[in-house]
Amino acid sequence: MNNVKGGAVVQIELNLGRHCIATEVKRLHTRRISDYFKGRGNRDIIESEITLLTRALDELDLPALRGAHRLLAGGEVAHVVLSGCGEAPLSITLEGESLDLSGYAKDG
Repeated sequence: MNNVKGGAVVQIELNLGRHCIATEVKRLHTRRISDYFKGRGNRDIIESEITLLTRALDELDLPALRGAHRLLAGGEVAHVVLSGCGEAPLSITLEGESLDLSGYAKDG
């Protein structure tokens, strides 16, 4: 992950070996909130990760992404990275290829 100061890109690697993308993002969100309140780790980094994960949960139709991309359904080893910077659109890379997230915005 890059430095979080000054609007730098925040990147989180997602482990989809046991969970789909939707479950993994929710699980990491819960874990980072727990880490924040228990004082585990760098608070600035944890805050930026919580912000990124919250945006993914609020803005992306993760179940639709899971259905459209077999490797996001979990159960297989795949290199998946969620990225964001400030208010810029989120990005997800799957095996080094950036996914087109247009059409996967949550309704309302």
